[in-house]
Amino acid sequence: MRIALAAVAVALAACPGAKAPAVAPPPPKTPKEVVAAGRATVEQWRQAYELKSLDALAKLYAHDVELVVVQDGLPWIGWSSVEAMLRDRLARAKQIHVRLKDVQVVSIAPVAASVLATMTREISDGVTTVTEHGTLTIVLRRDDASGAWTIVAEHYSYKRGA
Repeated sequence: MRIALAAVAVALAACPGAKAPAVAPPPPKTPKEVVAAGRATVEQWRQAYELKSLDALAKLYAHDVELVVVQDGLPWIGWSSVEAMLRDRLARAKQIHVRLKDVQVVSIAPVAASVLATMTREISDGVTTVTEHGTLTIVLRRDDASGAWTIVAEHYSYKRGA
């Protein structure tokens, strides 16, 4: 069988007019300042959660109807919806601990970047602590006027315990 496959490969290579498949050029490298800004923004996000600070979190999100956050399989669309979800989550929690690792930042447009990280989040109501391990994806948009990066989309998915 291996000999037959090798013979077919040699025959195809010898065909006149046969061209090797085009190789896609490597994607452009994400500028260091974009990586630094993405990491800084997600670190501010992590700290704001641990402080249970709605004010600090609010500064990081886009305050428009295009904001999308998916948590626990539910979409929250628009700042007013996301703000209500955050307010409720923070009010119910006595403690929140967030650990991020393998943080990757990639430019997806001149004014947009994607942040991907492995996240462990522990939320305690003072009696029960729920620990989740999963993948966090955040899409950031840079404001041309201020240069600030804001969250325009966030998705956290994790495998529920059996």
